Amino acid sequence: MLARAFVQAFFSTSSKMSRTPDPAKVLIREQIAKKISELSKEEKKRQSDIVYNKIINHPHYKAAQRITIFMSTSDEVDTAPIIAHIQSRGATAFVPQYAGGIMRMLKLERGDEDNMPLTRHGIQQHSKDQQREDALDEGIDLIIAPGVAFSRDGGRVGHGGGYYDKYITKLRQDPKTAPKVVAIAFNCQVLDKVPMNELDQRIDDVVFADG
Repeated sequence: MLARAFVQAFFSTSSKMSRTPDPAKVLIREQIAKKISELSKEEKKRQSDIVYNKIINHPHYKAAQRITIFMSTSDEVDTAPIIAHIQSRGATAFVPQYAGGIMRMLKLERGDEDNMPLTRHGIQQHSKDQQREDALDEGIDLIIAPGVAFSRDGGRVGHGGGYYDKYITKLRQDPKTAPKVVAIAFNCQVLDKVPMNELDQRIDDVVFADG
């Protein structure tokens, strides 16, 4: 509970601080959005299926019991099969809830997906009146992270809100309990290099179809 309160207090303070848009990141977001829009549904499914098989066999995934993952949109690798696998093997899946400038990770119980409203960005999340376990109450083993662009050496460009960077920053203050962070992506989202600054958190691995 202490870790949960600490992270939420950090978000409450840091959410008041706006990030200055990085022109290089803005350009990458535009370029990647265009490339993803050019992928057919069949190609997205092909790559998603490969990523699924890679992630469920990944050592960080196999060792994890408490896993945060995101509810994917049509422009992201499909996470529904991964969520189903997490639950089928008896592990616990947590998904983001964005409210008041804070990102919480709440337990996804079976059937929740059928009743979760969409945010203005088209992302499914728990409603404010749904009571679910917070991942920080008992800790996290693995974060399966979204993003716009990644590099093989651990770089990550998010959507610009800084939610994951802030969340991971606080969890990494204690290296002994810090979770592993693995991103999943379409091939076109993985670049040789991506721009990073002092607020950005590196990932431990990126899983993609041709990687």
